Amino acid sequence: MTQNEREWLLAHPKIRLALDDSLPPYSFVDKKGQFRGIAIDIMDALSKKLGMSFQAYPKSSLVNTYSAAAEQRMDIIATMVDLPDRRAWFNFTHPYLTKSLVIMTHKNDTTITDRDDLSGKKVAFVDGFEFSTQITKKNPAVKPYVVPSMRACLKAVERKKADACITFSGTAQYLQREYRLDNLQFAGFYERNTADESMAVRKDWPMLTAILQKGLDSLSESEMNAIYFKWMPPGIQMPGLQPHASVSKNPTLAAWWQNSTPADWLKVLAPLLVLIGSFVFWTLRTRRVAQIVPNNEEAPDQNLKQLQIDFERMILKRTTELNNSERKFRNLVENTNKDYFFYQRDRQGRMTYVSPSVAFVLGYAPDNFAANFRRYLTNNPANRRLETILESSGQGIPAPPYQLEFLDSEQRRRWLEIADAPVYDEYGNCIGVDGLAFDITQRKQEEEKLIWLSFHDELTGLGNRRLFTDRICQAIALSSRNCMPFAVFYLNVDKFRALIDELGHAAGDYALKHVAKMLVDTLRESDTAASLGDGEFALLLPDTDVNASATVAQKLIRNLRDPIIFGKKSVSLEVTIGISLYPRHGSNPGTLLQYADASMNYAKKQRISYSAVADA
Repeated sequence: MTQNEREWLLAHPKIRLALDDSLPPYSFVDKKGQFRGIAIDIMDALSKKLGMSFQAYPKSSLVNTYSAAAEQRMDIIATMVDLPDRRAWFNFTHPYLTKSLVIMTHKNDTTITDRDDLSGKKVAFVDGFEFSTQITKKNPAVKPYVVPSMRACLKAVERKKADACITFSGTAQYLQREYRLDNLQFAGFYERNTADESMAVRKDWPMLTAILQKGLDSLSESEMNAIYFKWMPPGIQMPGLQPHASVSKNPTLAAWWQNSTPADWLKVLAPLLVLIGSFVFWTLRTRRVAQIVPNNEEAPDQNLKQLQIDFERMILKRTTELNNSERKFRNLVENTNKDYFFYQRDRQGRMTYVSPSVAFVLGYAPDNFAANFRRYLTNNPANRRLETILESSGQGIPAPPYQLEFLDSEQRRRWLEIADAPVYDEYGNCIGVDGLAFDITQRKQEEEKLIWLSFHDELTGLGNRRLFTDRICQAIALSSRNCMPFAVFYLNVDKFRALIDELGHAAGDYALKHVAKMLVDTLRESDTAASLGDGEFALLLPDTDVNASATVAQKLIRNLRDPIIFGKKSVSLEVTIGISLYPRHGSNPGTLLQYADASMNYAKKQRISYSAVADA
């Protein structure tokens, strides 16, 4: 670890860890109430390697875990799938466990062999898991039989209350062995590699994410397998199921074939061509000797001469074939499309080769990019780990795929996903790195847009209720530490429905955009405005007491009172505002927003513009 990382660990001696209590053998609570499983053993191994101390966070739902992360009451979730909407709350390590969904049936059932056979069948699955809702969406003909746990899922099939159970492969194997569920059989895969589990770390601790990733990378293949086979011994695997251990450390041939790149093919095929050429040459030479020696014992010189000629011809032929193959692969490298480029680095991190397609991706000449690639990196925090990766790869330590942000020749930000691997000489010494860089800018923009849309109103550009709740949680945490009040406004555009009935929805949209713009122009940068729909808005004003709230409310009412022009129609907008104050009127987001809403309704009844008093 770096010095900064060691100092960070010293400053954070206790790390609060959230664990799944219902997913054996990956993470579960045993009969004694203790957390056990593959993920727990891996966390224990990391604790010893990194000198960290983990403290189990109390059992909680996934939604409450999000809130705990936002309020900084929890630091790590041991197992979570990395999804775009979750990146607003967490940073993720690379996946370290993978799970496949399997179909379990009664041992006498021969009617179900794959997912297509489930139509019209009663299928058991656990309530609350994300895959459970996807099953009925993808196959509406399935008759769902919802159960509270994975064990209940399998028992339902054994007792013939359901035709099949959808569960994870490792879970099915563990429970079948642990509870002697002998009347079950593995019918087939429902979906392979369904969930790649990562560690989710609270968003404001990127340093912890980097430390955990280094710890995971330091776990050897034998250490990971020892943990995995402790829970699922290889000698008693269910037919058709193979271990699903580390995602990045032990890929199968099928997984390699699906995920390999032209650079991987080049590494494999080039030595293969040499091997094939050598094998063919020695085979032909052996046959030639076998044919010549017995029948031409009286003319050894002539035979040796002929053998030498054949040898020279063979070498020339194989050399020509290998050169042709090399040219084909070089053409593949040199003429790749605009989405990716190849490169090579030496042990010191200097680029020694960049394929010409870098000009399509980033607009730079290959020699220019090779000499100056560090200059073209942006100040994005994701780029900080590059030097650590360069140092590790120079020592022959493989790095999982990683992402960097560059400025192209037109100063536009471009995201590249990097996949590289150390190259070794014949003595096993690392001599550099071969790499492949993909342009994933469009994918990143789409992911960012999805994340933005999950927290914002597309019409007005303001935050939505989800973002507003998150900001209140943060404000509560800050105010509790600093003893500073804040205010929540509930703002209603009066007669908004009447405006739509008279002039149509286009007029309503125009009015909402106008109100949103006025709110942004009036409020401070530290304030938050959110659109709640149907002409209602919520405002969060940090460091604001009752007197300051009245001043802001008066200013908003005054600024929004000016009429707007829609077509040829002049429209006057009037608003009513309800106010709640922390901690006087509540200590959680729901209570504060409800009080502000009630205050707004009270103001309407009293025919006043704003109020901080809820109608009892």
